[in-house]
Amino acid sequence: MKKTLKQLKDERQAALSVMQNLIENAESEDRNLNLDEQATFDENEKTADDMTQRVSRLERSMQLSKTPVVPVTFETQNVGKTDKDLKRFSFTAAATAAYNGQMDGLVRELHQEARNENKSRLFRGVGIPSIVLESRSASDLPAAASEVRPTDVGSFIDQLQANSVLVQAGANFYSGISADRKFPIIADIDSAYLAENNTGQDADGSLTNITLSPKKLISVVSMSAEMMTQNASAEAALQRNMARSISATWEKALLGASDITNAPASIYATADAVSPAVSTDVDTADLINMESMILSRNYNPASGRFSYLFNPAVIAQLKSEAGLDYTNGAFIDWANKQINGYNYYVSSNVGTASTQAAMFGDMSDVHLATFGGLDIISDRYTDAHKGISRLVVVSLNDGKAAHVTANSTSLVKAEIA
Repeated sequence: MKKTLKQLKDERQAALSVMQNLIENAESEDRNLNLDEQATFDENEKTADDMTQRVSRLERSMQLSKTPVVPVTFETQNVGKTDKDLKRFSFTAAATAAYNGQMDGLVRELHQEARNENKSRLFRGVGIPSIVLESRSASDLPAAASEVRPTDVGSFIDQLQANSVLVQAGANFYSGISADRKFPIIADIDSAYLAENNTGQDADGSLTNITLSPKKLISVVSMSAEMMTQNASAEAALQRNMARSISATWEKALLGASDITNAPASIYATADAVSPAVSTDVDTADLINMESMILSRNYNPASGRFSYLFNPAVIAQLKSEAGLDYTNGAFIDWANKQINGYNYYVSSNVGTASTQAAMFGDMSDVHLATFGGLDIISDRYTDAHKGISRLVVVSLNDGKAAHVTANSTSLVKAEIA
């Protein structure tokens, strides 16, 4: 019997719930899954993957067909009837709806989709689901008569990634996650050659995991009545600046010298300090020591993404001491932004801004995630005397490095205390 889109999604959610319950039960007892539990987990994981593929195919077929292939009987089926509908969705339209308290049309449908996407999340304003954040175009947005319409505003998720120095350096990025997500970590695998008559080698290795959990990030922007006019220029500016602010605050938490309350824990703080310690300035000798520490821990540059992260004080120091020996010896390639063959990236959020701070290692060991979509709330009263309203944007994100055990971390840092 042909199944509706709702039935397929319900089966996928049921399988995901079984998987989550198995993990939570095992973690509450501080143990791994037993054989029966692992078999059940694998079976439901396959079901969830199968349902995901079927949902994707069915949604694509509904978009390609002039008439839906199944009756539309569930709210989420009303959302993406055509790709053109999603392209016409506007952040400024959502901001206007949050301001006047009136949701209709596509804004209302996508608000319902955001609620269905993450049923445990409380939306206090207008919800924007992850499907809109991941696929955006401004080609169909109305523009003022005097304006030249841009062909593409760009995906909000793309802009988050473009503003994240960690993503540029090679960190993994996951979007649209609806709940806590565990990532397995396999370490300490032992390999050895054996003679033909040897009885065998004992298995070695460990399987652990990291869990990414949503942390609430609040962004506030002032909006005039003119800014809430739905046009492509305002739309692009709102998305771009919102993504820039969220990325900068997220990055400051992950790369700062110490943890920030209620934010994701700093991966810089858990990185091992370079040995020997920095003496006066972070120089090339310190960089070579950082590389040696990581390579001695069997992190392979061929299978990872090795990069440097510098704050402005370090890059200024390296440039001030870099002479002909640096460039002629190809140790530093300023044009291609490489040092000793590894890419480098600069952010004022690395370590402490007032002193020199650098980090090096396998950035593919870092995992970043956004959870669900956005919640847009309008505050019309705080700045009413100025003729503007405050737009409050609630996003959920987290980030962690997989290996944080002392003397075996995948990242090392060099800094002047």
